[in-house]
Amino acid sequence: MGGFTAALQRFGIGRLTVVLGVAAGITIALILIMMRVGQAPDALLYSHLDLREASEVTSALDGAGIKYSSKGDGSTIFVSRDEVGEARMLIAGKGLVTSGSVGYEIFDNQSVLGQTEFQQNLNAKRALEGELSRTIMSMRGINSARVMIALPQRELFQSEAAAPTASIVVGVTGGQLAAAQVQAIRNVVASSVPNLKPEKVTLTDTSNRTLAAGSDAEGFSAASAQDAQETTESRLQARIKDIVEGVVGVGAARVQVTADIDHSRSTTQELRYDPDGQVVRSTSTNGTESSDTTPTSDGGATATNNIPGAEAPATGTAGSRDTANTETTNYEISNTTTTTVKEAGEIKRLAVSVAVDGKWTPGADGAAPTYAARTPAEIEQIKALVSAAVGIDLTRGDKIEVLNARFNRDLAVVGGEEAKSSLFDFTKNDLMRGVELLVLLITGVLLIFFVLRPLLKSASGGGPMQLAGALPGGGAVTSLQTTTVMGGAPMHQLTGPPSEMEQRLDIARIEGQVKASSVKKVADFVEKHPDESTSILRSWVHEG
Repeated sequence: MGGFTAALQRFGIGRLTVVLGVAAGITIALILIMMRVGQAPDALLYSHLDLREASEVTSALDGAGIKYSSKGDGSTIFVSRDEVGEARMLIAGKGLVTSGSVGYEIFDNQSVLGQTEFQQNLNAKRALEGELSRTIMSMRGINSARVMIALPQRELFQSEAAAPTASIVVGVTGGQLAAAQVQAIRNVVASSVPNLKPEKVTLTDTSNRTLAAGSDAEGFSAASAQDAQETTESRLQARIKDIVEGVVGVGAARVQVTADIDHSRSTTQELRYDPDGQVVRSTSTNGTESSDTTPTSDGGATATNNIPGAEAPATGTAGSRDTANTETTNYEISNTTTTTVKEAGEIKRLAVSVAVDGKWTPGADGAAPTYAARTPAEIEQIKALVSAAVGIDLTRGDKIEVLNARFNRDLAVVGGEEAKSSLFDFTKNDLMRGVELLVLLITGVLLIFFVLRPLLKSASGGGPMQLAGALPGGGAVTSLQTTTVMGGAPMHQLTGPPSEMEQRLDIARIEGQVKASSVKKVADFVEKHPDESTSILRSWVHEG
């Protein structure tokens, strides 16, 4: 015990306090890091809440004992990932979150008594707008939505009411909505409002971009025209690049496509008659027959017959018969009615330009690679492949150019093969994992230098204490390394040459502590306990 106290005094109370403080701090930091890494991460509970609703939600979470954190302006609430389901069921059971809108629940606790027709119509309109907002927010990529519907009333002496219109403002999570998503939102709203057509729905986002105007034709919008053109060009470029790089090598082709797209929508109706395709529809036959039986005179008219009282001429009976038949046949002439609807997005003209690199041949014995241009036959083959891949039609004005050009790139990459991946192509998860590993590495280094190293030094300095504790009477023998002689050789020669700091410590120990009695005690101990002395010396040699 006395040896330990002496070592503690030599080491210093201040130094020991610093070492223990640093060790405790690093240990606490390491524990906190491990607890942070081991605990379940926070997950989004609700975002873009109305501040009144956010206050009610946080109160409900406090009452249920669920820990949460608010971010932003307080409208975004996070809870532990393991408690998201429980928290959402709790909030849904209490009906706290309405996404800032009022739905059909507005009629749950309202009485129609005392309400005017205007109030009833207004509540119905509010409920419809709120339900449509919730429906739109349930779509992927939408974090907020607000719907306004205009339902014109039929005025007195007006034959019919004006067509209804609608306007929608949406908040997009990231990027911009595609044309199909825009059309889906317009169709959902138009199908929920009587007599509302999709082309009468205006759609904008919170970035002040008009995604669909109220005058756009159904099926296509002015805002999606540029998106459709870019999509078509990107698809054709990928198709051409895939087939060309399969011939010339990866990275040895550059492709550009310009597409002229017809954004108009037209409907054509054609009625055509076929005179050769006659079909008997009906046949009618009419027949007539007539006869005449008027008496006629057999003789001629003479003067005797005209004398008064004379005898009348003789008469006879003669008749006539007439017959007429009429037949009417009706034919049906076949006709064909064709209705053609041409949707927007038809390609009117294509312009394709392809630049291909030449051939690189590696040099012998580390020499620089040589470049050779591609032959006209190879260029024609590539041109034919590209024309067939994208459907080049020269009659409509399409144009295609395939040229051989020497690319300005690293000559060490031969054959046009380039690395597809980059060393710095990290994802967000990779960066977060790297930060965690860096923190753990720094913590480990600090632990080694400020905790383990001082402890090892103090342990090595305490080696002689073991012998001191084993000596009769607990005498100090810290100077044994430099003064004790065994076999006629100084002890420090057995443990290796001491450093400058150790020499100074030995001198100080010799001057202040070594006494003849201590040396005698050590000699007596070695003579009485040779095995234990040998083991101690071996441990010193090993530590040295």
